[in-house]
Amino acid sequence: MIRAIAMIAALALVSGCASVQTFPYPTTPGQGQFSVVSPSGATVSSISLTGASTSTTVTVSEEGYSGNFTATSSNTAVFTVAAATTSATRVRDTSGASATSSGSFTLTSVGGGTATITFADSNGHSTTLSVGVTTTEGVVNSKGG
Repeated sequence: MIRAIAMIAALALVSGCASVQTFPYPTTPGQGQFSVVSPSGATVSSISLTGASTSTTVTVSEEGYSGNFTATSSNTAVFTVAAATTSATRVRDTSGASATSSGSFTLTSVGGGTATITFADSNGHSTTLSVGVTTTEGVVNSKGG
């Protein structure tokens, strides 16, 4: 029985009854495999900042992609984003809401809360990083004694 099926399949291929489909290799560089790396060198999915005006730098990369990235803050009342000064390409809007860079971005806390930064390549691929900012406010009263 197995021989009969193999013979029929072989005859179908020889006679042109069977077709072979080929799929083109993707030509768009970068396929959305992102890495976001903290200053310590660890790959991260979230960053925590403590206090207003605290800064950290993250570096984004994408497997197979060598162009620029755009980083966008979802809430500039929590943090702003700018291209790091060591980046080869640096473009920033004046609001701190977005920046374009070859991969390094500086995040600066503004106020308490959580927000998201979206990193996107020029091919429409993107990834996000959660940013949490903790600020402490209070009044210290001292009693003279």
